[in-house]
Amino acid sequence: MANVYFSSLPWTLVVSASPKSGQVLKAGKDHIMVTWALNRSFPAATDLAYEKVLVRLCYAPVSQADRGWRKTADDLKKDKTCQLSVALQPYQRSKSVVNYTVARDVPTATYFVRVYALDSSGVKVAYGQTTDAQKTTNLFDVVGITGRHASVDIAAACFSAASVLTLACFLVAEKRKKANVRK
Repeated sequence: MANVYFSSLPWTLVVSASPKSGQVLKAGKDHIMVTWALNRSFPAATDLAYEKVLVRLCYAPVSQADRGWRKTADDLKKDKTCQLSVALQPYQRSKSVVNYTVARDVPTATYFVRVYALDSSGVKVAYGQTTDAQKTTNLFDVVGITGRHASVDIAAACFSAASVLTLACFLVAEKRKKANVRK
């Protein structure tokens, strides 16, 4: 199977997502509604080969800087821009919608949504996205779950204080033991 290059894919799908430009979503809590359809400026037969659509969250360039594991490559096998899968479903000729709850493991970053059209072999044959070609408009942020809560901070403070107190008691006991041995 030959490599598929992003630059060779036609932009035939019109895609929109519910977050407004600059909106901040919380992982594990907020929802994204993604809609897509064939761009009406293309002939109706353009989508005859489309069997499925793959909806993905993609890192905006600002969230790719100094992060090689998110880098963009023209060869789609090497491209790391769109790592987070939202949905894979059959292609419908009418306007399609998917409602996605931002997964708890989505990292903090700036994103856009891209939809790939797949043929019967699962090869990407077209796409559409919520941003422009330079990936500078209609971007939104996701704040990931840090895993740290106030209860964890309180427990860490308590254990730290207990360890210091235990060390102090141990040193006092050792000092008394040495004093008793000298007598």
